[in-house]
Amino acid sequence: MHGLTPTIVAISLLMPATLAACSVFSIVMNGQVLLANNNDNSYTLNMLLHVTPNRDGLWGRICVSLETVPGWVPMGMKCVNEKGLAITHANVPATDTPYDPDKPEIRHNFLEKIVAECDTVKQAVALLRTYSLPRAPHLAHVHLMLADAAGDSAILEWVDGDLKVIRRSGPTQIMTNSLLSKPNASEGPNSRLHRGGRMLAELKEASVASAVSVLKEISIHGRYKGDEVGSVESVVFDLTGRKVHLYYKRDFEHPLTLDFDEEVAKGAHTVELRKLFPGPVAFEPGERYEDGPIAPKTGSQK
Repeated sequence: MHGLTPTIVAISLLMPATLAACSVFSIVMNGQVLLANNNDNSYTLNMLLHVTPNRDGLWGRICVSLETVPGWVPMGMKCVNEKGLAITHANVPATDTPYDPDKPEIRHNFLEKIVAECDTVKQAVALLRTYSLPRAPHLAHVHLMLADAAGDSAILEWVDGDLKVIRRSGPTQIMTNSLLSKPNASEGPNSRLHRGGRMLAELKEASVASAVSVLKEISIHGRYKGDEVGSVESVVFDLTGRKVHLYYKRDFEHPLTLDFDEEVAKGAHTVELRKLFPGPVAFEPGERYEDGPIAPKTGSQK
């Protein structure tokens, strides 16, 4: 595919399980379609806004990307295209992922490849079925969520030697870091998955404000070996309104809203998110992990 480096890169987080977290959900109500995501990782990550116009038969697209190797095409972590198809991912526990030697392997920047070539969730699923997850040592333990402007959404998981497609059964759909096709019995009722699911079940409309309220509740922050970690960036893709709403380092009060068509009309460009948010809020005290806020330890328990 034009412009997308083929080198294999495993999609993984180098943090303990309590911090290797992301949250994704879709909302489809009253003709509106939103796909929202928290990217939970080290605050030192250099996240990029990567914009590519329609060219050579590939759709125009906007991605929030990560520069994995200097000089390579940035790896799209979440993307939306001009047809209103959006995709993102979240890590899941390591399992024996299926590998088919008769199919080409999913490679670096594959999420951007999907939105560059596909119009709909249906087309994206069909494309993914023609590929295999990479073999060891480049195993990718992830699941994907896709949504399109027509209101179709699905979660894709590689389990039991096959690609499982979990369709949205109501107006909302959510995933975090557990396989929905193999639920984690140890996941408590206050986990991000269950807290977010309860909030989504109560929504009356597909508004950006309502999506942000859920993102904020299931976001995380804390410290790991002295480094700030948490929801380093969040996004709400408004697939019907053709807008991209960006939030940086849990500052949900000061979004950057991009008009898709206006941004792509500027031509191909890549900019660091930190340059788009020159005045980020200070890192908050306390900790907020899988089950919400953690009370600070006092006295002899420090």
